[in-house]
Amino acid sequence: MKRLLLPIFILLYFVSFSQEAVKSENTESQRQFDFWLGDWEVYANDEIVGKNTVQLLQNGNVLQENWISEKENFTGTSFSFYNSKIKKWQQIWIDKNGSNLLLKGIFADGKMILVSDPDSNMGEENSIHKITWMQLPNGDVKQSWESTIDKGKNWSIQFEGIYKKKK
Repeated sequence: MKRLLLPIFILLYFVSFSQEAVKSENTESQRQFDFWLGDWEVYANDEIVGKNTVQLLQNGNVLQENWISEKENFTGTSFSFYNSKIKKWQQIWIDKNGSNLLLKGIFADGKMILVSDPDSNMGEENSIHKITWMQLPNGDVKQSWESTIDKGKNWSIQFEGIYKKKK
């Protein structure tokens, strides 16, 4: 009986250890976008263009963004999460008009870069969107939103803004 129990305990130890390693890897990956959390005022060309609140939901597994435009009657919400199965970040953006973007991508070189497929419901038919977020040294966050209608040969800037924490 002792001979049978020892291999079982060893096996259980390694299974438990490997599950913890996967958990900690996922937790680290899930925290890559935390630099975007907070209550923000968003500026373009030194002028406030909107307010944005980004918070954690679902036991820290989802970032929810709530955007309110400063000058237009325009709002939108996004949900971002790390998909451990495909090892990529995914985001769905939906605005008050029902337009939406489905994005996925990675965090690399200090930047979160998410890209849509050409079947998005935002902008021109077959447009591809790329949104990049980067934390600046002072804690602000720079967001650049570009789109292309020629499969990435030429990109047009849709929005560039600086997120500054509300005081």
